[in-house]
Amino acid sequence: MMNKIFFFDIDGTLAIHGDIPPNNIMALQLLKKKGYLTFICTGRAPYYAKELFKDLVSGFVTCNGRYIIYNNEKLHGEAFDEDTLNHYLQEFTSLHCGALLVSDHVSVPYHLNEKEIKGLYKDYGKEHISFDYNLPFYTFDIFYKNIEHRDKMITSFKNKLIINDHGGIGHADCSTLSFDKGDAIAYLLKYFHISKDNAYAFGDGYNDQAMFREVHHKIAMGNAVEILKEKATYITDDVDKDGIIKALKHEKIL
Repeated sequence: MMNKIFFFDIDGTLAIHGDIPPNNIMALQLLKKKGYLTFICTGRAPYYAKELFKDLVSGFVTCNGRYIIYNNEKLHGEAFDEDTLNHYLQEFTSLHCGALLVSDHVSVPYHLNEKEIKGLYKDYGKEHISFDYNLPFYTFDIFYKNIEHRDKMITSFKNKLIINDHGGIGHADCSTLSFDKGDAIAYLLKYFHISKDNAYAFGDGYNDQAMFREVHHKIAMGNAVEILKEKATYITDDVDKDGIIKALKHEKIL
């Protein structure tokens, strides 16, 4: 049964700091049992999403849309061309901010200090951190010093990127305006011949607005940012209060 497809953000939607509440695992298992297509739709790296959810879902939309996996195979990728990447690196340098460039299997630190790099080893595993700048890169996280510095970056990139802050802890993932989560969803709807009427998106952050653009069922978590709630067709409970299960019941899926 592939007449419905579901897209889920990770942080603040399905998981809390890498921990998936048991009822969210159960929800994904029930959707899989019913034969529906399910995709993680995240700003995170491909390797991170795959290791966290493994075989719980049909596939992964990662790098804020620019890297799509289905049946454990790379289905589509939108790597930066050399000129675009160099432009962003120059911008990072001028803004005195660091970045984490995301490739297929590893991420590469750019202008990050030793403490920040050690934090990456802890969060992602040393095997997923490289210093090879000749790889294809699909997205990046930006690292900032304080809220004032973050806001300066948001202003500087306002016509190029949507910056999705990770709760004021010093870094944020970025969505490009040229290809985002919504573009990836449109790609998959065409690939599977599924209409927007049968597409569902669950999110909580600024970058999830792009998902809502391409589906008819737009579910915002109770802990979502206000602008996402304004665009939702349904607002469910918080991520840690069975919001996913409650929304699926409301939509008469479970």
